[in-house]
Amino acid sequence: MQQIPKQKGFTIVELLIVVVVIAILAAITIVSYNGITERARLSNAKSFAAQLLRRDITAASGYWNFNECTGGTIANTGGNAPATTNTVLGTVNYSVDTPNGTGCSLNLNNNSFITNIALSNTYYMKSAWIKTSTTTPAMNIMSDATTANTAFYLNNAKLSAGHNSSWLLLQGTANLNDGKWHFVAVEFTQNGNGTTGTMVMTVDGTVVNTDANIPIMSNAANSFQQIGAFNSAVYFTGLMDDVMVVIK
Repeated sequence: MQQIPKQKGFTIVELLIVVVVIAILAAITIVSYNGITERARLSNAKSFAAQLLRRDITAASGYWNFNECTGGTIANTGGNAPATTNTVLGTVNYSVDTPNGTGCSLNLNNNSFITNIALSNTYYMKSAWIKTSTTTPAMNIMSDATTANTAFYLNNAKLSAGHNSSWLLLQGTANLNDGKWHFVAVEFTQNGNGTTGTMVMTVDGTVVNTDANIPIMSNAANSFQQIGAFNSAVYFTGLMDDVMVVIK
């Protein structure tokens, strides 16, 4: 009678080795994918920021790249900058950590500066690179210096914007206090009816929220902008770079 040969199976050790190898390969794949995704996000943000700068630098009432890197004077190099200078509140601190790897950024921590630029109820645009890991509930990027009119800020880490004392006319969904550079912008354009406008919010070059029925500003002439705070309070903590404001 012919004997059937026994089939040799995998040992527990061999199975464990296979599982470990698969886990290592999966981890490498995930890390690689996350790296590719992050590079793509940053590349898209840089491309959008560059396009916005090319489009608006000539008409910008304010543009600050903070490349002085030292001293207490912050230059406004916008093509339509007012003759009046910025009012710096607190000590000016710089960082060599920037989204593009050159120049300097502004290191904000209970300090800010007033731009002497008021917004318009016809058109305004605010943009900036920001980087923070702070969990403070509210931190202002660029909001009113004296009146409770406009705000562009992080509300529980989510980008938020509004005017007429309505601070959450638009809000993003992503948490931006992840310790990474993000390019953020909000743009308001008055509609043809003269009473409402369209507000668009972007993060890293992607539109995250929009509303075509936003009331126009009621007190635009007094909405002087303060970078890094709201009415010299509710400060932004972190880094900021390439801040721009355009009014028409």
